[in-house]
Amino acid sequence: MTFISNQIIDGAIDAIINARDFCGDEKQAVRDLCADENVQDWQKVWRIANFRGNAKWNAFKQQAGVNPKYIF
Repeated sequence: MTFISNQIIDGAIDAIINARDFCGDEKQAVRDLCADENVQDWQKVWRIANFRGNAKWNAFKQQAGVNPKYIF
């Protein structure tokens, strides 16, 4: 099992949020980040960051006043 730093996870969360803002490929953004940081297990990073990214994205939607039925 490999250790993945919080810095990598935070970077992946930011990559996911940016990809969503620009309708990009979230998985590819995480893959690119992992390649840049020399992290082999991009799927593990994806699973962790996607979960946390969803929470952050939903918080943004709440702050923006989105109808709660559209917030998962």
